[in-house]
Amino acid sequence: MERDKESEVNGGAPLPGAIGLHLSFDEQGREIEILDVIRVDEDKYRIEETPIFNPAVTMGDVIRVREEHGIYYYVETVEKSPFRRMAWLLSKETVISAEIAAFKERIIASGGKWEQIFGGLFVVHMPKNSVIDVETEMNRIIERFER
Repeated sequence: MERDKESEVNGGAPLPGAIGLHLSFDEQGREIEILDVIRVDEDKYRIEETPIFNPAVTMGDVIRVREEHGIYYYVETVEKSPFRRMAWLLSKETVISAEIAAFKERIIASGGKWEQIFGGLFVVHMPKNSVIDVETEMNRIIERFER
């Protein structure tokens, strides 16, 4: 199954140097995602968005792959992401709110990244040393809209 580009990272701005890699996390190649990655070595790529088919791999991880017939197969994670990942499933009202829009700007200004996947899955990637309390801010926003 190929993943549609139903995700948006930091507002959909193009990422310099990123390529779409056909990546499979299973040996049989039954599930293939097209993920934005940046090549860091001959067989190593930094993941630039959240994979759907492998929750152990996240944005910012550097992975080793092997290529067969244009499909790249995950071998191992060689370097973990410098980000801490958090995710929430949000209502449409919350997703389009001014509060979320302002929060997205604060995330980027603080060196973090955000993704909106399939409309309502909101994923935040913050530097591990970030001073922003993402969970408290999100809980405040959710309480306002998710009653």
